[in-house]
Amino acid sequence: MKIHSRNYCTLTQEEKDKWEILKEKEIVQGFENSDIVIRKSRYREYPVAVRHYKSLFPNNHLDIVDLQQIEYLTSLTEEYLAIVGNPNSNERSILNWIRKERAYFIIASIMKGYYSFGHHDAFIFPEFQLGNTYQVDFLIVGKNSGGYEFIFVELEHPHKNITLANGHLGDAMRKGERQVIDWKYWLESNYGTLYETFKKYKSPRQDLTEEFIKYDSSRIHYVVVAGKRNNFNDRTYQLKRQKRLSENILMLHYDNLYDLAKALIGEPTY
Repeated sequence: MKIHSRNYCTLTQEEKDKWEILKEKEIVQGFENSDIVIRKSRYREYPVAVRHYKSLFPNNHLDIVDLQQIEYLTSLTEEYLAIVGNPNSNERSILNWIRKERAYFIIASIMKGYYSFGHHDAFIFPEFQLGNTYQVDFLIVGKNSGGYEFIFVELEHPHKNITLANGHLGDAMRKGERQVIDWKYWLESNYGTLYETFKKYKSPRQDLTEEFIKYDSSRIHYVVVAGKRNNFNDRTYQLKRQKRLSENILMLHYDNLYDLAKALIGEPTY
């Protein structure tokens, strides 16, 4: 599912003209009788549509310039905190709110807080299909100098059956863990078939790189989000560390996302 109402795979003539002017201004030095030029990027000055257009997945691109909308993003983050604090909220209402408000930076903040990719490029896919078998709440795709990596995110209930009194995982956490394990098995056997899914989203001017075609478990990460901070105790945090080390499953609560989102606002990149 795309995250923007406009189709950014095409540009208007006005946008193309503005882009050409900026590209000319980027040239700070040329060399006589040579095609070599020195450029200083004006990427952040490009029209919004151009920044999306240049990306691998124009309609799922997370624009770094948006992170400078400090007042607006701060307001969204506080609204998010109220939504997850509402005892009547569940995982579906939170997901629907994020989609409605296009507050995708809240989910994408997981990259900045826990992983070392996304600063070269970042994308998010809500309700991403794994064939006809599973639907991932959010797929985050980030790039660094080593290429693309992937985070599959499962949202579970913010309030019910999170942990037991002794800190062990409750039904909501265990349900999320089982879902992730099912995804793992599916991806190990069917990863190559995702090529056709990614093709639906990609720019017609770019090709998918090997990371989207060949399964590499070192590039794939899993996150389960459930409960609030007060549901976690020392034993829960111990289990969280163990799950990440042994199973590559990062277990977060919804307050973690609030903290991560606040820290992301105003940053230069994801």
